[in-house]
Amino acid sequence: MYRIILIDDEPLILAGIASLICWEEHDCCIVGKATNGHDAIDMILETQPDIIITDIRMPVMNGLELIEACQEKHCEFAFIFLTNLEDFQLAKQAVRLGAIDYLVKLDLQPQTLIQALDRAKEHCSRMESHHNKELYSLLLKDTQKQQERNYFSQLLLSTAEENMPAAPEISACYPDCYLILLQMKPEQILFGHAETYDFQFISSQLQDIVSGIGSRYFSSHTILAPHKDTLLLVVCPKPESSTEKSLSEFCTKVNVALSTYFALTALFGISLKKTGISTLSEALCEAQSALNRCYYDSSLRIAFYKGQESRLRPPAQREFNINFLKKSMSAAVLENESQDLREIFRELSELFTQYKPDKTQAVSACINIYSYLHDLLPNESFEDGTFPYSMDIAKQLAQLGSLDDILQWQNSFCEKICSLLTERKERRSDKFVHMAKRYIHEHYREKLTLSDIAEHLKISSGYLSTSFSTCTNRTVSDYIAEVKIEHAKELIDSGEYLIYEIANQLGFENAYYFSKVFKKITGMSPKNYECRHRSNQE
Repeated sequence: MYRIILIDDEPLILAGIASLICWEEHDCCIVGKATNGHDAIDMILETQPDIIITDIRMPVMNGLELIEACQEKHCEFAFIFLTNLEDFQLAKQAVRLGAIDYLVKLDLQPQTLIQALDRAKEHCSRMESHHNKELYSLLLKDTQKQQERNYFSQLLLSTAEENMPAAPEISACYPDCYLILLQMKPEQILFGHAETYDFQFISSQLQDIVSGIGSRYFSSHTILAPHKDTLLLVVCPKPESSTEKSLSEFCTKVNVALSTYFALTALFGISLKKTGISTLSEALCEAQSALNRCYYDSSLRIAFYKGQESRLRPPAQREFNINFLKKSMSAAVLENESQDLREIFRELSELFTQYKPDKTQAVSACINIYSYLHDLLPNESFEDGTFPYSMDIAKQLAQLGSLDDILQWQNSFCEKICSLLTERKERRSDKFVHMAKRYIHEHYREKLTLSDIAEHLKISSGYLSTSFSTCTNRTVSDYIAEVKIEHAKELIDSGEYLIYEIANQLGFENAYYFSKVFKKITGMSPKNYECRHRSNQE
């Protein structure tokens, strides 16, 4: 049923046209009537008619203005104009606007109206057919792109052993192709000033941008998102773009867009050119290997696979252990010696530079150091958000793209800690606390008491007790026990002493009391600790 709207400023004309034929017999129905163009617009937008029959001359807004206004709003319909004999020039304008027919009011007959309606209905059918073709074409295009995404996801990202064969149309679209790995990372690396990036949202927006840029360089391309901060592109360059220079230009334009819209940058790893798509799994390894070069060489933003990546890593793989630095770190923090801590971090940076740990090892080492210093410092240092929780630090480190980025983060973190140590050193009560800690570390083999330490520092026991609890969130006695037990572990690990000998060396009254304190602090008896250490050694 075709939906009709009638528009004329003369009510008698409206009534006459409405009663001129039986509309239902011609598969039509009148869904609205209006007496001027202004009122008709709202009616047209609301009812979305198929055919409009309107007078040319009307007050407020004439028929030509009405049709132009509707076309600006992208309304699509067939329209027929009603004219008087003297409106022939206006009728010609109506035809230029796309009118199906124009009817002279005084000569209007049922058959004339029916013939005009038939032409209008044919026009509606042609518009519908055209839209269906457009929709079908878009559907085919979307279906093809989805098939490509499904195929490449299964080929490159699935853990299934057998891959489905490529459809002929996919193989035809990718005769020669490259893989490009794009990894996003922050532009600025500063501890404590990390922005929270919604990489999942950014990735969805970036895919549209990358696709738009890619259409200038590639005859075919498919974008996958294996991780929230990573895109994987399968691209078939146009003949004139099948060079490293053109691929670099594409990556550079993507980086400019990423920086402009999201304040991020990206690293790119690009595989060798592959003939056909059967060797793309090999290309994925090449792209990842090329991307690894960016991790080890901070000057690189775009890396092509050259088969030389292995030279960037030491030939021997061994455990990357930085625990030997913890003791000196502890002493520097204990004494609030910022210069000593800087020297330790300089040694740590040299170790990173010399060993070149992979990203997992480097991030793990940074979290290890951060957590250790977190435990050494008083809780109030972290409550204001200056020092985030370890989980937040892990997220920030995971966003870094190169070893140099990680070293920048380390230096920034070191300066933050050193600033805190300097402030602490200037506070008198904190100074006495750390003098007490130093005395405990120097006399841990003796039987220490709060009174002994206060007398040595020439302050009252009450002042020392209060200051110590405020700064460390533990009592002097608890701290003495912790220091003694840490040294007890070292003596047990050496395997040179019996339990009662260790108790005597550390100033405990007897082995029973030593075992009781040891279990309170470590959660296990000295004997169990010794057995566990031996089993780990084996």
